[in-house]
Amino acid sequence: MASRVAYTSGNLKGVQQGSDDVFTGVANSTNIFIGDAGKSIIDHARGGDDTFIGGDSSTNIFYGDAFKDISEYGSGGNDAFTSGANSTNTFYGDAGGNMSDHANGGNDAFAASAIGSNFTFNGDAGGNMSNFAQGGDDVLTAGGVQNTFYFYGDAGGSMSDHARGGNDILTATDSENNNHFYGDAGGNMSGHALGGDDILSCKNVGHDDHNTFFGDAGGDMLDFARGGNDTLDGTNNVAGNSNFFGDAGGNMGGHSVGGDDTFLSSSQFGKCLAYGDALTMSDKAHGGNDTLKGTDGSGSPFVSVLVGDAQTMSDNAHGGCDTLISGTGNDDMWGDAQVMLGNAQGGNDKFVFNLNSGHDVIEDFGQGVASIEGSNWGTDHIDLSALGIHDFSQLSISAFDPTTHESTITFSSGNDVVVQSQVALTQHDFLFA
Repeated sequence: MASRVAYTSGNLKGVQQGSDDVFTGVANSTNIFIGDAGKSIIDHARGGDDTFIGGDSSTNIFYGDAFKDISEYGSGGNDAFTSGANSTNTFYGDAGGNMSDHANGGNDAFAASAIGSNFTFNGDAGGNMSNFAQGGDDVLTAGGVQNTFYFYGDAGGSMSDHARGGNDILTATDSENNNHFYGDAGGNMSGHALGGDDILSCKNVGHDDHNTFFGDAGGDMLDFARGGNDTLDGTNNVAGNSNFFGDAGGNMGGHSVGGDDTFLSSSQFGKCLAYGDALTMSDKAHGGNDTLKGTDGSGSPFVSVLVGDAQTMSDNAHGGCDTLISGTGNDDMWGDAQVMLGNAQGGNDKFVFNLNSGHDVIEDFGQGVASIEGSNWGTDHIDLSALGIHDFSQLSISAFDPTTHESTITFSSGNDVVVQSQVALTQHDFLFA
């Protein structure tokens, strides 16, 4: 039977369970609070369900359960964190260090709001997660103006072995903030690490946020690591820029697999750059089946650059079957990668258009034609069902240029798409109403 204990300066061990405590910071001070263990949580011990309230105009550093590590079968409690106003805040949902073995993170809730401050949220571990460690399902919400936020859904470091991220919700609100979202790990994911199905969103009601989204890992995905099925949402950004990486901010290598992610972007004056899986893909990495939507802003030449898989694919990397949806702004659309090297193979992608789609470009429209340029682009389709077009004869298509491999489809005045294809477009390349 578990025994409830108050805070200990050593390890929480055996079947001990931390008490449910409330910690309140002091204004104009440095507040460091540790929920349960001054060292580590080991054996089958569990942290309590603690509440942390930061001091205003202070430096607040909160450790939900253990100052150091959680290992063996230890687990964190379900903690609640609230920042102090106009403070610098660093939160560790469960462990300030690493989580390993069969450790489990608690389901923690974080709330912060300030002006001109810095925040770092670690949903579970400030360091690495390894072995069979499992992150909790955390909710991290931050607001205010002119702040810098770093959200790490599970580990501030790397995830390896069979570590698994929780299903986290990371949300930034208000305006003029620099937001950095990491769905699972700030570093690499390797071994058989698995990302959670996370929701990362900028819900500002103002303007000029600058967002960087990493669906799973800020670094590389290696070995047999697999990304979660994430939603990356920058729809309420009026004038800022958003960069999206569906799975990894670096390289996807080995046999890693991207999740099936969804990207949403809408900025009236800013720009969007989205990679469905990673910056680069190599070895036998495989992209997920992602959905990327262009922004509804204005600007030239493009307000959105949508890339279904990666900037560069090499070796035997394989792209997913992605869906790229044009916004009302001008979109530069790549179904697979901007650079294809070696034996890299693209997926069978779909490009979707609606009314008021602007001036768009499809850079790599694959038609499954072997032995000519683009034979590794897959077999793609252009979806015009939302335009009410029923037949190929209703389309206005310019003559195919055999030198540039381009033709232009004009939907209406100010709305068209230049298609770079292998051969001239035919009815088999389209999905009609």
